[in-house]
Amino acid sequence: MNDITTSERLCTKEEAIYLNYRFSDIVNIVGVGRVSSSIAHALFGKVEFGYVISRDIEKAKKLSKEINAVPKTYDDEFLLNGTVLLGLNDSTLPRAEELLSGKIGDITALHFSGFLTSDIFPSDWSPASMHPNCAVSSEWQDFKDIIFGIEGTKKGTEIAKDLITLLGGTFVEISKEEKPLYHLAAVIVSNFSVALSYLSSSIYKDIGFSDEQSRKIISTLLKSVSENISEKKLSDALTGPVKRGDWEVVEKEALIFKSKYPEYEKLYWMLVDILKKLE
Repeated sequence: MNDITTSERLCTKEEAIYLNYRFSDIVNIVGVGRVSSSIAHALFGKVEFGYVISRDIEKAKKLSKEINAVPKTYDDEFLLNGTVLLGLNDSTLPRAEELLSGKIGDITALHFSGFLTSDIFPSDWSPASMHPNCAVSSEWQDFKDIIFGIEGTKKGTEIAKDLITLLGGTFVEISKEEKPLYHLAAVIVSNFSVALSYLSSSIYKDIGFSDEQSRKIISTLLKSVSENISEKKLSDALTGPVKRGDWEVVEKEALIFKSKYPEYEKLYWMLVDILKKLE
C-alpha cells in the first residue's frame, strides 16, 4: 500500500490574494450539478470564471448569473482554456472527450468523482481528480475544513491543491490503484448510514412519531455519534448494549428486528459481530 500524505493548509488572506492572481486567467465549469455548483459558489470572488456548460441551457444560465460566467450548451461554439472543472456524473465523465471534441485548447481538467481516476481524461489535459469527503445535498455546500481525496498528474494535482486551499479545505493524496477502496470507505459510512436510518425511521413511525420527529431524533443521534468518532477512538465512541455487554437486551431486540424485518435478520447479527470487534 502506498503511503498517504496529508495537508493541513488553510487559505490565509495572503494565500487567497496570491492564488486569486494565479487563477485570474479563467476557470470553466462543465456539467451543472450540486458539487460543481457548490464549488463554483465557494470560489466566486476568488477566481475569474469563463464558461458554464450544460446540456440544459437554463441551468447554465442560472449558475452563470450567480458567478458572472458565460452560459453555453455542448452544441454551441466555444473554446475552453485554463482550468476546467467537470461536474459530470460517473456514467458521463468517460465521454467528456467526445462531448467536448474540437472545443479544447490548453486546459487543466479536474473532476470530482470519488470512484473514477483522472486517467479517464487524455493525458494532454493535465488531468486530476479532487473528491470532497462530505455529503453534498445542495448547491451551496461549505467546504471549509473538508478533506478532499486527490490524485492525478503533477500539474493537475497542484491546481487541485490550490483550489482546495481557496475553498478552505485540506487534502489527502491517494494512488489511482487505491481509489476504488477509498470510495468504498466513503460509501459505507455516508450511504449505508442512510439505509440504516430508513429502517430506524420506519420503526419510529410505527410507534407514532411523525416523519419530522423521526428525522430529528435520527439526525441528533448521528450528530452525537459523529462527534464521538471525531474526538475518540472508535472503541471509545461506541455506546449501547453491545458496548455494555447487555446480551439479554441484544437477544430480545434481535427477535423484534426479525419480526419487523425478517428479510434482514442476518444484517442485525452481522452488525453486532462487527461491533464486537470494537470491544
